[in-house]
Order: sequence, then C-alpha cells, then structure tokens
Amino acid sequence: MRHKFWMFSKVNDIPLRSKFLLIYVLSILLPVITINIFFYERTSADIKIREQENLRKSIDRAAGELLGMIDESVALSRIIAADDSLYEALDRTYHSPVDYYNVYHAFLRDKLTRYMSANILEVRIYTDNDTIQTGSHYIVMKDKNVLPGLKQLKSTSGGILVVDYIEPSGFNAGRRISVIGKMDTYTSYANYNKYSKIDLELSRVYSILNRESDSLQLRLVDSNNRTVVSSGEFSETDLSPLDNESMLKESGDSAYTLEKSLGNLAYLKGWKLIGVADTRHLDHLLQEAFKSILGLLALSIVVPSVLIYIILRSYHYRIRKLSRHMEKVRNERFDLIEIHEGRDEIGGLIRTFNIMIGKIHTLINDVYKLEIRQKDLELDQVRTELSMLQSQMNPHFLFNTLNALLVVSTKNGYTEVIEIIKSLSKLMRQLLSHSDNLIPLQEELQFTNLYLQIEKFRFGELFDYTFEVDPDAASLLIPRMSIQPLVENACKHGLQARKNGRQIKITASRNASELVIQVIDNGIGMDAGRLTELLRDIRSERPRNGEHVGLRNVYRRLELFYEGNAIFDLSSVPGKETIAGYRIPISKLEQRK
Repeated sequence: MRHKFWMFSKVNDIPLRSKFLLIYVLSILLPVITINIFFYERTSADIKIREQENLRKSIDRAAGELLGMIDESVALSRIIAADDSLYEALDRTYHSPVDYYNVYHAFLRDKLTRYMSANILEVRIYTDNDTIQTGSHYIVMKDKNVLPGLKQLKSTSGGILVVDYIEPSGFNAGRRISVIGKMDTYTSYANYNKYSKIDLELSRVYSILNRESDSLQLRLVDSNNRTVVSSGEFSETDLSPLDNESMLKESGDSAYTLEKSLGNLAYLKGWKLIGVADTRHLDHLLQEAFKSILGLLALSIVVPSVLIYIILRSYHYRIRKLSRHMEKVRNERFDLIEIHEGRDEIGGLIRTFNIMIGKIHTLINDVYKLEIRQKDLELDQVRTELSMLQSQMNPHFLFNTLNALLVVSTKNGYTEVIEIIKSLSKLMRQLLSHSDNLIPLQEELQFTNLYLQIEKFRFGELFDYTFEVDPDAASLLIPRMSIQPLVENACKHGLQARKNGRQIKITASRNASELVIQVIDNGIGMDAGRLTELLRDIRSERPRNGEHVGLRNVYRRLELFYEGNAIFDLSSVPGKETIAGYRIPISKLEQRK
C-alpha cells in the first residue's frame, strides 16, 4: 500500500503539461504509429509473398514449356532408334556411290523430314559407315569430334544426352541445343555405329523465355553452369559462350533470384532455369502501400492532436495563469486573475483564489501601520550592529599593525622607520576621516596597498604582492575595509609559516552580473576539515575564543549591506594556495549607489 502511494506521489510531481504530453505520446501517438508500422509490414510481406508466388508460377510455366520441347525431341530420338528399316539402310555396305544414291532417293531422302515440327530445327543421323555419302540428314563421322557430346554420351546411362554447343561453320552456324541418341536397338544391324542428333529451334526457346520478360529475366543454364539462352536480345550467330557467373554477381544476394531445375533425368541432370526478377513492379506496389499507410497515419495523428491541443490549451492556459499569480503572491504582489474562469474545477480554483486575494488586501490594510513600525525597529537594529562591527574593526587592525612594527623593529634593530611611519599615518588618517560605510573600490584598494607596504617592510624580499583590477570596477561602491581584513588574514595565517617566496594577489573584476573580489596567497593552505570548521566559525553568531574576527566582520557586513545576496567564498589547497573573496550582484551595487 505504501509503495502504491509512493507511485502516485511521483505522478503528482510531473507538471500538468508534461502529463498531457505523456498521455498523448503513450496513448495516441505511439499506438497509432505502432499499428500503422505493423500494418505496413504485414501488407508489404503479403505483397512480396504474392509477387514471389507469381514469379514462381512464371518460371514454372517457362520450365514446363522448355521441358516439353526437350521431351518431344527425346521421344523423336527413341522413335528413330526403333526404325529397323533405317537401321538396315545405314548398316549396309555400298559398293559405289551410285548404289547409295539409288537407296537414298528411293528410301532415305524423305525418311527424317516427316519428324520435323515447330520445335525442331533439324534431324540428323551420324554413322561411321564410310560407304555412304555425307549430305542432307546423314553425316559420315570421319572424326569423332564431328558429333558434339559423343564422349559424354558414352558415359551416360540411357543412351540419350542433351548438349549445347557452338556450330562453327556451315549454313546453320551458331549456338545449338541438341538431343543426341545412340542407335543400338537392333543388334543384328551393328556393323557400324549410328547416332541421332535432333536440334531444337532456338528461336522457339527464346520466345518462351522472352514471354516472361515483363516480370523475369530468364536464363537457361546447362550442366556446366553456362548460360545457353537468355531473354532479351538474341543472336544465333554469337559464337562467344556466356558465363553464368556474371549474372549471379549482378543479382548478388537478392531474394528475387529464382532457380528451377528442368528435371532429374540423366540426360537433363544439371540443367536449370534461373530467373532474376524485375523489382520495379514490386517497388511500385510497395510505394503505393507506403503512401496509403502514410496518409492513414497522418490522418490518425492530426485529428487527435488537434483535439488534444484544444483541450490542453483550455486547461494549461488557466492553470498557468493561476500559477503565475500564486508566484506573485510569494513576491508580495496580490493581483486578481481577470479571465473567464469557466465552470469546471479549474474555474472553481480561480474564483477561490480571487476571493482569497480580496481578503488579503483587507488584512494588509489593517496591519500596514503595525508593519511599518516593526520595519523601523529592525532597521535601527541593523544600523546598531553595523556601527558595532565598524568600531570593532578599527582597533583590531591598529593593534595588529603596531604589533607588527614593534616585532620587526625589535628583531632587526631598525632606527629609521620613516616610510613605515608615513604609511601608518596615512592608514590612520583614512580610518578617521571617513564616516561613510561605502567607498569606491579604488579607494579601498589604495587603503589595502598602504597595509601591504607595511607588510612588505616587515617581510622584506621574502614577500611580494600584485593587483589585477578591472577598470570598469574601480568606481563601484563597496563596504569600507572589506578587502584589507582578507589580506591581513592571508599574511597572518597563510604566509606566516612560509619561509620564502611569499606572494599575495588581489583581483577585482566585473562581468555582466556581478563584481568579484579575490585575495589569493601561496601560503600553507588548509585541509577540507579545517576549511569547513573555519567557514562554520565565520558564519556563527558566537565565534570561538574571538578568532577570525576580521573574516567574520567582513562576512557579516556583506550580509547586512546586501541583504544576504552577496556570496562569501573561501577555498584552499593544502601546501599550495588559499583564496578568500566575495561576489556582489551588480543590481545590488546599483541599488546601494
């Protein structure tokens, strides 16, 4: 229960404007943005899944058509391999070219043309029977390199292989995709080796790939990972092989690179179709979805924001007005709140405040004379205390100075102390000639300089001092004898125990807001405990044993003159330095002037 009340108290410490802003951010802005981001992510994911599915269907459709073309050629290869009459004509040994041409014109000439279709470019049979004549659809293999893929065919099970190659010369020179089949069905006609080669129509392959070019850039890749045919510009006479690695590097790690295998059959092993998606359409869909979500987000934020602003302004304006007038009450200004209060709780507070202010005005008029008399008594008390402090300062300084002269003269046996006596005379003359409590800073520094000349006479070459005074600060009025006691304290307590190199620096600077006076000595300093004890003694109403009278008098006079607005500073670094001084606001200096 106590923890619950603690939580409520923390909430009560938050300003009303921050509470409204917190409610707006956590209850409206953040949920609306989160929901719209989630909706956009979900919509984008659905668009990507749908587009990827469409791309998958496209590549599956192209792969199916290509596989149909190849299957048609494979089926034709098997039909040719099953024709026994063709075997008999090709396995015969002809005694002369005339005998072969008679058989060619009567039987072989139109034997293969009936197998032609729109998907097939050309059908040929290769044999090592050198008694036939090369021409048309029948080729004599005088060299094994005449038939592409022959070596791979021998190592492939099934006797059928799909190969791609470059036809180097001839009427049909260019890139080729062919189905090669071994004709070994009839063992009785095995005098010569016979092979069928069916070339696919590449323009037909290109049209299949290019049909999907609006969404996919397709490439047919062989078992050696080389691009055989790709969508786009196509040339059958381009003899340079296309390396698929360049396409893979261009696509990089894109999620829209699709791959479809053409099958697991031995003759198509390693053949695949690779598609690189054109993301412009997908990017356009995502951009449209983003614009729609952004518009919805803007509408969802603007309308509640305007409503919250109107309500917040109604509450915050009146509460701020009430708060400002309460702050004026703290500064003893009792002004009525002259606005339309309203009928809600805040309006009730404003009406109650105005009633309270009216009663305060009445009470002020009743006790005004009594308060004036009390202020007069307090002022007399302050003046009496200032006079007592001033009367305590003068003999204290005089006794210290005479004691210093006596000690130095006795110790060193000086007979002529004319200069020191002159300085002392000037000090006494100034002490007796001024009755004002405030003097210009320049005059106080001259007085302090006379005292330092006496100390210089006392310590000799072991002591030195400097002044750093801002010219703009020289004419400002400060309490009389407010710097000399600080210098005296530095000489007595800071430099007394130092053997040589004793230095004091007095600085006076003015900035835009305050006058800063500092007395810096390089004496023995004091630790933090001693410094705390000294500050407590200076600020105490009853100092111990009458110590540090000069510092305490400076502190008390600053408090009385400037009503607690002057700041007394005292800091020290053991064995290095001690800084004593004070800061007086410029506004208070002008006010005292």
